[in-house]
Amino acid sequence: MQVRVPLLNANEDELTVVDVYVREGAEVRAGELLVTVESTKAASDIDAPVAGFVRRLSVAEGDRVGVGALICWLTETADEPLPEPEASAEAAGASDVRATKRARALAEEHGLDLAAIGATGIVKERDVLAFLERSAPARPFAEPVAGDHGVVILGAGGHARVIVDLLRGAHPELTIVGAVDDSSRPPADVLGAPVIGRSDRLEALRASGVERAALGVGAVTHNATRRALFERLASLGFELPPLVHAQAMVEPSVKMGRGVQIFAGAIVGSNVTLGDNVIVNSGVVVSHDCVIGAHTHLTPGAILAGAVTVGENTVIGMGVTAYLGITIGRDVTVSNGVHLLADVPDGELVRASTERRG
Repeated sequence: MQVRVPLLNANEDELTVVDVYVREGAEVRAGELLVTVESTKAASDIDAPVAGFVRRLSVAEGDRVGVGALICWLTETADEPLPEPEASAEAAGASDVRATKRARALAEEHGLDLAAIGATGIVKERDVLAFLERSAPARPFAEPVAGDHGVVILGAGGHARVIVDLLRGAHPELTIVGAVDDSSRPPADVLGAPVIGRSDRLEALRASGVERAALGVGAVTHNATRRALFERLASLGFELPPLVHAQAMVEPSVKMGRGVQIFAGAIVGSNVTLGDNVIVNSGVVVSHDCVIGAHTHLTPGAILAGAVTVGENTVIGMGVTAYLGITIGRDVTVSNGVHLLADVPDGELVRASTERRG
């Protein structure tokens, strides 16, 4: 039986291998942990679906792997014959450079020599895209949009698009002057909001009278990067107003820190406290009297019962449920779909196969 990389997030076709718990040739039981993979939302365990011997183990800690990629075979005996490896994914074609089919097709489309890309190992589609970005002439940035009550967005990716829609729908009093982005090839605009430079322009924008900023970077597994970006905006003197989607339900007694973002379909109950830079993502339920620490991300569909406390810098995965009154520590990552029935200490990774009970 083949074990392959699952789809964890419809928006991501690659995952990171965090841990590998087995070795080539090892005998495992059904349900035994094989590897842990991580998306930008949370980590997830992959267990052995059947008992058997681990054969042709194809991943290592730190690898970036595509959805559907082979993790290993599980065979009934240690020497059972296996089919030949799939040649299509690593076909070398006419050259000596090994590349995936998608990478080779993209290179041919642009007339590229795969050897000139300089990637090590098997050339993947992302390697070709990165080379194209590096080689393309720089696009001139647009000018900021003029208007009262201006706000600049830091970031120009998927999270920034959500912020643009949120601002237009729920905060029409704020004029989006543009977005700044440090990627090697930023887009020309974010849903029509112009990309006006890299982040080194923020200081000049603030000096020119732009008083407000919104953080348009969200999909990070560990929140240190997002926290650093928030603190950079704050240190430059930007106001970071809470942003609440027009289709979110937020009780008037909720207390919100700077830069809080509450997305469509979220429900935030009475007497909840949300610290600075918290994301309450789509479909999240935060029941009465919860306290959520700064820089924490409640990802789509998470449900927190009443009086739950969550520490700073924590990621609560999609579909997680947290029992009444429990405390989840700081710097915690809770994988998708976990049921939390007891406290979680600081710094813990709660895996998808876990149900924490007191």
